[in-house]
Amino acid sequence: MSIRTLVIDDESAFIGNLESILQSRDSSLELVGDARSVEEGLQKIDELEPELVFLDIQMEDGTGFDLLDRCERKDFKVIFVTAYDQYAIEAFRFSAVDYLLKPVVSTDLWSSVDRAVANIEKSRVELQINVLMENIHSLSKEKKKLVLREADVLHVVRLEEILWCAADGSYTAFHLEGGTKIIVSQHLKEFEEILDKNGFFRAHRSYLVNVNKIRKFDKREGGIVYLDGGSALPVSVRKKEKLLQILSHLL
Repeated sequence: MSIRTLVIDDESAFIGNLESILQSRDSSLELVGDARSVEEGLQKIDELEPELVFLDIQMEDGTGFDLLDRCERKDFKVIFVTAYDQYAIEAFRFSAVDYLLKPVVSTDLWSSVDRAVANIEKSRVELQINVLMENIHSLSKEKKKLVLREADVLHVVRLEEILWCAADGSYTAFHLEGGTKIIVSQHLKEFEEILDKNGFFRAHRSYLVNVNKIRKFDKREGGIVYLDGGSALPVSVRKKEKLLQILSHLL
C-alpha cells in the first residue's frame, strides 16, 4: 500500500533535497505533490487528499500552525519541519507529534517516516494535532496536555492530573489523580526531559514527581515525599537539597 505524501515548504532547495532523500530508498511513500505557501498548501490538501504531510513551520504567508487552524480536514499524518524553536519542539514532544530539524539528516527523516507509517491511523492523527494546537496556544503549564501511547490506545492527560511517574525497566508508569495508572513503553528519562521545566522533579532514579502535588517532605533518613492522595515516595540523598530549594520557592 502506498501512502500519499505532500511536502509544504517555501524553500525550493529544501523541497528538492527532501524529495531526493525520500526517493533514495524503496519505501511505501508516494510523492503526490508540493506546495510553497500556506494558501497553496490548503489548496493541495483539498485536491490531493494526502495521508502524510511534511509541513514547514515558518512560511512567507504564515505558519504551519495557521494552516492547521484553517484546514477543515485533519485526517492526515503530519511531520513538522522547522529550524530550531525550543517552544515549538516542546509542544511537539508533549503531543507525541513527529518533527524534523533543518538541515534534515536522512537518518532522522527515515525514523520519522517509519513512525508515521506505523501510526497512520486517522483517528490518532486528528487527536494528536488537536492536542498539539492546544499546547501551542497555551502559555499555562497547568493547561498543557501530554499524549501517552499505551499499546493501541492514546491517552490525553493534563499535567495537573499527573501525581508521579515511575520507571519500570524500559517502561514508565504514570500515576494520575483518582488512581488511574497508564503504562507507556518509553524510558523515564525521556519524560524527565519533557517535564523537567514544567513542575516535575526527578526525586529518585525511579521516580519523577509533580512538585505541585507534594504535601509533605520528611527529611529524615534520606527523605520521603508525601503526595496528594497519600502516596509516599523515597527521595535520594543527592536530590534532597535540590528538592528543598524547589519547595522553598513555592512558599
